[in-house]
Amino acid sequence: MNNISNSSREMQIARKLKRAQLDPIRIEGNTIVSGLAGALNYVHGTLLDLGCGDMPYANLMAERTRFHVGTDLRPRPDSPPTVCSDSLYLPFKAESFDTVLCTQVLEHVRDPFKLMHEVSRVLKLNGHAIFTMPATWPLHEEPYDYFRYTRYGLEELSRINGLNIVKLEERGGGIAAIAQLTAALLYDVFGKNRLTRVIMKVALFPLLSMSLLLDRVFYYPKFTLGYLMVARKGERMSPHGTYGDKNDPSKS
Repeated sequence: MNNISNSSREMQIARKLKRAQLDPIRIEGNTIVSGLAGALNYVHGTLLDLGCGDMPYANLMAERTRFHVGTDLRPRPDSPPTVCSDSLYLPFKAESFDTVLCTQVLEHVRDPFKLMHEVSRVLKLNGHAIFTMPATWPLHEEPYDYFRYTRYGLEELSRINGLNIVKLEERGGGIAAIAQLTAALLYDVFGKNRLTRVIMKVALFPLLSMSLLLDRVFYYPKFTLGYLMVARKGERMSPHGTYGDKNDPSKS
């Protein structure tokens, strides 16, 4: 009964996190929330939230964690992180956390291999890291927008850092992605004042709604907004900070 009530509360929180129907980037935002809600079974114990911002998903994961540590590069006056830290140089001992959460951060780091190395280092053996990242999206938070990812790039990033992918799914198919990118472009170009923003929100609503219906019928996974990935730490790091040449097919 307790697990059922917890699950019900989590689904209610997930619904509240979803964007309004007239939000011009609601597909992007809602696929992130849906992906994280579908990965809650991998959340437990001590959780590290990398690049946490205002920690929007803390309530969603609160029932499954003992405590939630948020890190970000700079403090925010409204919602400061627990620790101010560069995600490439985390100030935590090895194997400190059961779960690591990293949402829409991987595209903003200069060295994603180093970030994945740090995630693996601070993650306990058999712990899980949960990521969302873009495959296609306009430039944002410039100039700190460096990368977009394919599923094969994510597999490589995980493999060489001792992380075994247990879940990797697209955040929508091609039709939803094209419609969302079109809506984001049009809103950015024409939504210059309060009146035009309202007009664009109303005008884009049917495009986004119809695309979601068509995306289910004509699903095309090779073009997507991004991915939800869950990876498990399957081995301990060596004293040299590596996972051994056996993981590198180029050295076999």
